[in-house]
Amino acid sequence: MTAPILPRVRVRPATRGDLALTASWQCTFLPHGLFPRMGEQFVRCWHATYLDAPYGTALVAELRVPGRTPTPVGFLVGATDQVRHVDDVLGRHRARLGIAGAKALALRPRLAAHFLRTRAKTYLRRLLRGPSLAAPAGDMSDPARAGCAAGRPQTAVITAVAVIPGARGSGAGKELVRHFLAQAHARGAARAELAVIAGTGSADGFYTRLGWQPVEEHLSKDGSLTTTYRYDFGTGAAE
Repeated sequence: MTAPILPRVRVRPATRGDLALTASWQCTFLPHGLFPRMGEQFVRCWHATYLDAPYGTALVAELRVPGRTPTPVGFLVGATDQVRHVDDVLGRHRARLGIAGAKALALRPRLAAHFLRTRAKTYLRRLLRGPSLAAPAGDMSDPARAGCAAGRPQTAVITAVAVIPGARGSGAGKELVRHFLAQAHARGAARAELAVIAGTGSADGFYTRLGWQPVEEHLSKDGSLTTTYRYDFGTGAAE
């Protein structure tokens, strides 16, 4: 009897052709935070800032079987240096994101009211000020609240990572995280961080098994209990 050919996971850089899919996955599987609630059109615009970015990373995981078309099953977006990535986004994409965000909020009055209560002053101040290495890194997309005070070690941040339900257990999530950590380490990051919302399935155990450690619990701007996980390259094994 011939053994079945099992799919192999391959991770590749995301392209503009992937943005509709990654935005859909973000809004479906990672709906927490402000940006996913602003809709897929805005999320596509946001994810685009990670493509060809000097400090941004956008990855897609595929399942590949010889003789068949690869099937995308997951994605990851993040920054190998969160401070400088936010700086780059504000410098190059500020107007485009601002316009897209205003359009999205105009279609969602309740979300717009929530934005005005929780984030408007911070966002407006930052948009008017423009890029600055002193600007808070964590507020761009509610990631791991990776602060950027002067002198802090270069910190990479996984902003979003998701695998479709049918491919969970295939190793796609592990490979996405592994590729990100390898890139971040090669680009000089001393550690990596990410945020996990309480009650999001088995994410806690998944990251712990990969060498991440919980370092802080806090409430997000939306009131969700969130755990910050950290991966120190001095103790972990990203390669």
